[in-house]
Amino acid sequence: MWISATQFHRTQISLRFFTFLSTVVFFFFPGHLCEAAQARNAMVATAHPLATQAALKILKKGGNAADAAIAAQWVLNAVEPQSSGIGGGGFFLFYDAKTKRVYCLDGREIAPRDASADMFLDSKGQPYPFFPERITGGLPVGVPGTLRLLRTAYERFSTKRVAFEALFQPAIGIAEKGFSVSSRFSRMIDGQKERLRLFPESRRIFLDAAGQSLEPGFFLQQPDLAKTFRMIQERGVSVFYEGPIADAMVQAVRFAPFHPGRLTRQDLFYYTVKEREGVYGHYRGYDLLSMGPPSSGGTTLVEALNILSHYDVRAMGRGSYFMHIFSEAQKLAFQDRNQYLGDPDFAKIPLSYLLSEDLARSQAAKIQANSIVPVKTPMDPAPGAHTSHISIVDASGNMVAFTTTIEHIFGSAMVVPGYGFFLNNELTDFDPGPFPAKAVLPPNAPGPEKRPRSSMTPLFVFKEGKPFLVAGSPGGSTIIVTILNLLVNILDFSMNADAAVRAPKIMNRDGPTELETALFFQEKVRSALIARGHTVIKNAFYGNAQVIQIDGETGEFTGVSDSRGEGLAKGY
Repeated sequence: MWISATQFHRTQISLRFFTFLSTVVFFFFPGHLCEAAQARNAMVATAHPLATQAALKILKKGGNAADAAIAAQWVLNAVEPQSSGIGGGGFFLFYDAKTKRVYCLDGREIAPRDASADMFLDSKGQPYPFFPERITGGLPVGVPGTLRLLRTAYERFSTKRVAFEALFQPAIGIAEKGFSVSSRFSRMIDGQKERLRLFPESRRIFLDAAGQSLEPGFFLQQPDLAKTFRMIQERGVSVFYEGPIADAMVQAVRFAPFHPGRLTRQDLFYYTVKEREGVYGHYRGYDLLSMGPPSSGGTTLVEALNILSHYDVRAMGRGSYFMHIFSEAQKLAFQDRNQYLGDPDFAKIPLSYLLSEDLARSQAAKIQANSIVPVKTPMDPAPGAHTSHISIVDASGNMVAFTTTIEHIFGSAMVVPGYGFFLNNELTDFDPGPFPAKAVLPPNAPGPEKRPRSSMTPLFVFKEGKPFLVAGSPGGSTIIVTILNLLVNILDFSMNADAAVRAPKIMNRDGPTELETALFFQEKVRSALIARGHTVIKNAFYGNAQVIQIDGETGEFTGVSDSRGEGLAKGY
C-alpha cells in the first residue's frame, strides 16, 4: 500500500522551512549549543564533556571503542550520577570491524527472588502512585548489572592494552578533585530534592545544609565514590557482588526509611550478563540493528518504520498530514509493545510477528486520512530526562552503542551509605497491576528474577554493509521515538545528523500526540491535527541523543551531541 502525497490535504510546512526551523530551534532549548564535530580517525559522543575527553584519552593510549566506553561510563557516574552508574544497568552493542559481527550484551537489572506480581500494590490492592511513591526507596531496586556488564564487555572486546582497573582512573580523579555543578544538574537536583531529603546520605552529598539544591558552580567532591572505585580496582568486581559493597547495598534496600525492598546477597551473587540476538530491520535501503527483548526499543522502532515504509514520507513534506501519519504509526507500534513485550526468558515474545511485513501492512491499513486510531493503553506523557548514552567509533572501525541507566532521575533516590553511588529504581518499568486473579500474567508483570521491559534503543545503521550511523538517547519510553524521529529525518528527509538531532520532535506513545515547543506553537499545524481527532499537548524537550554519522565514501566521522543536554562530540 504505497500512498502518494497527492492524495493528502496539504496543510503543510515546506521542507525548506522545516530545515530552517531545525537549525534555529536550539535557541529554545535549556541546554547548550554544541556544533557537530568532524574527524577522520575516531569519534566519541557522550552526555558530558569530561566523559568524552576521558574516552578520547583511552583511544589515544591504544584502547578500542569498548575500553573508551567503559572509561566514559565511570566518569558519567561521577558527573551525571542522576542518570547512570554502577547502581544501574544497560545494553551494550559492539561492532567488530574485523569480523563485521555485532554483539548485543544485556546488563539489565533483575528483580530479586522475593519479587511478586503484587509488590507495587497498596493495602487496598491499588498501585502506589508513580511519583514519588512507586519510584522511591528500596522496593523498586533491581540487582545492578552495569559493573558486571562492562567487565564482560572488557573481557570479550577489549584490546587489553589498557588494564580494566586503569579505566576507573579518570573517574577517580574527578570524584576526588571535584567538578563544577552545571545549571542543568542543579535543576535536576531541585526537581527531586523532596525525594533526596528522605535519605540522609543522598541529602548529605547532593543538597546543601538547608536541604536545597546545590547551586550552579558549586564544586562537588565525592570521596566515597572514589573510594568505591578504588576498592573495585584493587579487589575486582566480586567486591561489588559478594563483598562489603554488596552488604551495604542489601542493608540500604532492606532497611530503607521509605518503602523497604527485597534485595538479598544471593540476588547479587547470582547476577549474570546475557548475550542476546539483536533486532534487525530494513528501511529505505538501510539495514538497522538494535537491542531485542527485554528491551522494547529495537522491536518497536522497527515495527514503526515498517509501517512508515508503506508511505512516500519524503513526498509528504513536514506538514500536518505527515505528523498525523507519523503519530499514528508510533501509536500502533506502542500498542503492540505494551501488549506483547517483556523478558523473553519468562514470556513467549512473538518477535517474528511484530517485525513481519504482514503486520506492517495490516497496521498501515488501519491509518485513516482524517481520523485517528483509538488509544488502547494510554501512557504517562511525562518524558523524563533520565538515562544516558555513549556512541563511539575507534580508529579500527569498531563501534559501540551503549545505553546506560539507573531509571528515573537519581534512580531510587538512595545513595548507598559510605559508597557514594545511587541505586536504581528499575523495577518500576514493570506493569504494576493489579492483575485479575487466576489470569495469565502479562509479559511485563513483576516476578522473581525477571528483567523489566526497557525502552533503551542503542542503534547501528549500515548502508550496503558499511557502517553509517551509531546512535542512542535517554528519556524512558521517549527514547524509541527520539531515535525514530532521528532516522526519519536522516533517511527520509536527507537531513545531516546535526539538523536531524536538533529538529523538533513528534511523538505518540499510545496517548496524546506530543509536540516539542517549536512545533506546538504552529497554530495551523496544531489545528489540523486536532481536526483529525488528535489530542495535542506540548512536551517541551525530550531526548539527549549522542550520534555518529559515517561518510561511506570518505570515511569521515560527524559526531553530534544533542544541544538539549550538555554533552560533547569530539574526535581526532
